[in-house]
Amino acid sequence: MEEDLALFAVEHASKLGAEYVDARLEDHYNELIIAANGKVQRGVINRKRGIGIRTLVNGAWGFQSTTDLTKKGIKQATEIAFKVGKASSKHVPTPVKLAPAKTYKTSYKTKVKVDLENMAFEDKLKEIITWEKKLHTSKKIVRGLAEYTGIKIHKVFVNNEGANIRFFNSLAWVSLKADSKKGDMTQFYERTVGHSGGYEIFQKNDMEKIGLEVGRKAESLLKAKAAKTEKDATVIVDNDYAALLVHEIVGHPSEADRVLGREAAWAGTTWWAGKIGEKIGSDYLTAYDDPAIPGTLGYYQYDDEGVKAERKVLIEKGVLKGHMHSRETAAIFGVKPNAGMRAITFEYIPLIRMSNTFFGEGDWKEEELIKETKHGYLISCMRHPSIDDKRYNWTISAQEAYEIKNGELTTHLRDVALTSIAPKFFKSISAVTKKVEILPLPGCGKGDPMQALYVGNGGPYIRGVATILGVK
Repeated sequence: MEEDLALFAVEHASKLGAEYVDARLEDHYNELIIAANGKVQRGVINRKRGIGIRTLVNGAWGFQSTTDLTKKGIKQATEIAFKVGKASSKHVPTPVKLAPAKTYKTSYKTKVKVDLENMAFEDKLKEIITWEKKLHTSKKIVRGLAEYTGIKIHKVFVNNEGANIRFFNSLAWVSLKADSKKGDMTQFYERTVGHSGGYEIFQKNDMEKIGLEVGRKAESLLKAKAAKTEKDATVIVDNDYAALLVHEIVGHPSEADRVLGREAAWAGTTWWAGKIGEKIGSDYLTAYDDPAIPGTLGYYQYDDEGVKAERKVLIEKGVLKGHMHSRETAAIFGVKPNAGMRAITFEYIPLIRMSNTFFGEGDWKEEELIKETKHGYLISCMRHPSIDDKRYNWTISAQEAYEIKNGELTTHLRDVALTSIAPKFFKSISAVTKKVEILPLPGCGKGDPMQALYVGNGGPYIRGVATILGVK
């Protein structure tokens, strides 16, 4: 890409008087395929190129993007970003300050074996229809759905401090879902496969087998017993359920803008504001956010402020340790910036976002957790969350569960949800397994206008106490 255009934007904004400016020049390739009930519902290839220019003028942010990648177009966009910042500065009660950050000049790539564009789109259509058909394991499956997304991004980031970073990213995922029906009862089961990389992601997985498994699971839920409400039950959540749990009650409340109350009108705040250094959970509770894990959906080495990625320790042995930061919030908290800023594309201003957020490992084996439970429940696979604005009260449903009696899995359960308050559940955690799995979670929403970003979430199996919501 024309790196000189990004440098031109930075130079022009500096001449206008911006104290800070950065530019993200991006080239996007996106493909989407949706298949349902044996037919392609949608097949789209989209390409776009553009630049996002962010200025800091008299302590206030300005931003503008454009797809007019001529010097005239970029000059015009830069001047708008500058004018927005200047006008905003008259209404900002506290001028923005940026924490210092080391400047990098580098280039890096996501590891790809099979480039998304090197496989014919028509061949992808055929494969995804085949995977969708595998969902139909019997006539009880009334609807199958396969949704494929492939993304390639070439990004150049520059700023007036001398940063110059080039990133070639590639991501792909497929969600498979089967709806089953028997009489008046309907159930569904779904699974998402994907991460950073090329089309080899699906070649390494037996997608037809996964389709069959999803269809059979949806069928089996028709025979499962409805869960009954039980207060303060011993629960073991698997890594799939843990993925949504950590996303909602650790990840979002760890975003420093929420902690400061700046997301209050749109997405809420957080109950642990001002509690850094306090014990909020048991010694078994540890959680991280780490962008620098290759092969994950939230992978990157530098964020959209040019800050080098590192593992962020959010909670360590039950103690709240830190938050995800931008350079602006890092200055407010008096800490180092930790590469928490991302935008979905060049059209949007970066926000503090999760990357790969997950619970830390323990020293138990999965079978040990079950064997040592006299009475409890294995809660499996995320479904839907319902969380209050402070991420304090939470209810998250699961796709299925199994009752545990005398150390053995027994009754298969459907229509189950767990509910608790965050500190109560955190303090109840009494065992964590060794194996951590990070799962793809595309579509994490934040911002206005909304930015639906791709992240990784997960963890090990975790034992704790929560109330089961089911049939009374």
